[in-house]
Amino acid sequence: MPYLLIEHLEKISEWLWLEYKHVSEWWKDRLIFTNVLPEERERLAHLGSVIGESVTRFPFDRSKVIVLDLQAVEELKPEDIEEDTIIVVGGILGDAVPRGRTKEFITSKMEGVRVRHIGRPQYSIDGASIVAKLIADGRRLEDIEYEENPTIRLDEFSEITLHYAVPKLEGKLLLTPGLIELQKRNLGYGDDEISDDELVEFFEGKRELW
Repeated sequence: MPYLLIEHLEKISEWLWLEYKHVSEWWKDRLIFTNVLPEERERLAHLGSVIGESVTRFPFDRSKVIVLDLQAVEELKPEDIEEDTIIVVGGILGDAVPRGRTKEFITSKMEGVRVRHIGRPQYSIDGASIVAKLIADGRRLEDIEYEENPTIRLDEFSEITLHYAVPKLEGKLLLTPGLIELQKRNLGYGDDEISDDELVEFFEGKRELW
């Protein structure tokens, strides 16, 4: 089984932590975090191996490395992946409109690596890692289901739309465990201090509540 390497590029927020935990459930002891600050090492070590150095500075055989980049020309295929392959995912919480940060922070600094995409939708960190795992297990990209910008119902009156694609397996969305509960807390469920106007602005994408 190959390795999944996350180049850690964000502060560890509650949302990021949930995504990282989800990745670890899929990749288990084959998960590696790089570019990790000293104060974050102990926490991330609960999920995978931890290296302080950036992957862009590793002196290893880069022909074994595949960087997942939305801007890549070629798609990731099962035959690209061997037992010692290292699949690199940027630990970046995506924007509604992709800004090419994987290319900026990783791909452009790693001459000699292979660069692949996993379709044109933008995935979350855990979503991309799951798709990579399914391909590593032999599935072809065209056989992997996903839903773009899924709308998730919070209760009988409220819902949120996730502005990225979520992979599906046997018709079921592989949502980040705990994400809906986090969204409910962030929206102030049970907190009378958040006004109706603030909630409306959140659903229109005009404000954040955390």
